[in-house]
Amino acid sequence: MKKKICIINKFREPNHRSFYKDGLSLVKAGYDVCILGFYNTKTVNGIRLIGFDPPKRRIVRFLITNYRIFIRSLKEKADVYHFHDLDFLLWGVLLKLTTNAKVIYCIREAHPEYMLLKTYLPKFLRRTLFVAIYLVEHVAVKFFDAIVPCDNNISKGFVHKNNIVIFHFPTLEFFENDRKTPWEKREYDLFYHGSVPKYHFEVMMKVAEKLNQENIKNKWGIVTKEGSPLDWINHEIKKRQLDENFKILPFADYLNVYEYLSNAKIGIIPLPPYSKFMKNIPVKMFEFMGFGMPVVLSDLPPSRQFIKGENCAISVEPDNIDEYANAIKLLLNDPETAIKMGKNGQKLVFNKYNWAIEEKKLLNLHNLIIDKG
Repeated sequence: MKKKICIINKFREPNHRSFYKDGLSLVKAGYDVCILGFYNTKTVNGIRLIGFDPPKRRIVRFLITNYRIFIRSLKEKADVYHFHDLDFLLWGVLLKLTTNAKVIYCIREAHPEYMLLKTYLPKFLRRTLFVAIYLVEHVAVKFFDAIVPCDNNISKGFVHKNNIVIFHFPTLEFFENDRKTPWEKREYDLFYHGSVPKYHFEVMMKVAEKLNQENIKNKWGIVTKEGSPLDWINHEIKKRQLDENFKILPFADYLNVYEYLSNAKIGIIPLPPYSKFMKNIPVKMFEFMGFGMPVVLSDLPPSRQFIKGENCAISVEPDNIDEYANAIKLLLNDPETAIKMGKNGQKLVFNKYNWAIEEKKLLNLHNLIIDKG
C-alpha cells in the first residue's frame, strides 16, 4: 500500500512550492499525495486537491478555517503531514499530539521579521508580534519530526535534529516553453513578477523617473496578484505620469508566467535592506537566470552567495536609485554584455540551482522519517 502524504498549504491556486515541487516529486516517487488549500476539489497530475472556501477575515482563517482543515486532515490518516503556513503552526503541534503520523514544518519565510513589515499594524504591535512569533515558533518546532527551512540563513536560527534546508529552486520544466525571443524584439526592458509591496514599487518608480530624465527607454512588465496594493500602484503610476513606463499584466500561475519572462530583457529585484530580506532568498532570481536574463538586484547576503563572481547579475546598494539606474543603463546600452550575463546565469540554473537536485533531499527526508516508523 502506498504511503500517504498530506500537504497543508492554503493557496488559491496550485503553488510552485507545495504542488509543482513537493507534491509532484512525491507522487513521482510513488506516494499517495493530497494537498489541502483554497482550491476546487479535484485531482490534478495524480495529486488530490481538497478545497476549502477562503475566509474573508484573518481571524476566521486562523480559527474556523484552520479547524476545518485540521479535522479534514485527520480523516486522511496520512503517514506524513507536511504543512507550510505559520497560522497552522499550533494546529500542526496538535496533529503531532493526536496522531501517530510524522509532521514536517516547511519554514518558507523569516516569519518574526516579516511581522516588522506589516505597516498596517501599529509599531508596538509589530514588535510584540515579532517576539511572540519567535518564541512560539521555536518552541513548536520541538514537536515536529523535521523542519524544512527554504533558506540557509533561516535554518541557522533553529536547533533540530532534522533541520534540512531545501532550496526552492525552479523546476527545469519551468523553462521548457522558453520561446527564445531575440533580445532586440523583447517587449519589456525590465520585468518583475510576484507580490509588489509599496516599498518595492516605490524604488521601481524612482528608477523609472531617473531613466526618463536621462532619456533611456524603460518599459516595465509587472505581473502581480491579489494581496499587492494594486489600487495604490495604479494611482501612483498616473500621478507620476509613468503610464508609458509601467504595464501591469494579468496574473499568470507558476508555469504560465513563461510567456512574459521570455519577452523580457532584464529581471529586477529591488529588495530593501530589512531584516527579513537578510534571511530570505529571492526565488525569482533563479527564474530570471534560467530564462537567460541578466538580473539587477539589491546586494544582500542571501542572493550574494549564489551569484558572486559568476558574472550573471549586477548587485547594487539597496535603495540606491542611481546605482539601479546605472546598472540598467549599462545592460540596455550593451546587449552583447547583457546576453552573455544571461547565458552565464542560465548555465548555473541548469547545472546547479534547479529542483531536480533539491528533490533528492525531499525524498531522502521522507524515506528517513518513514523508515524510523
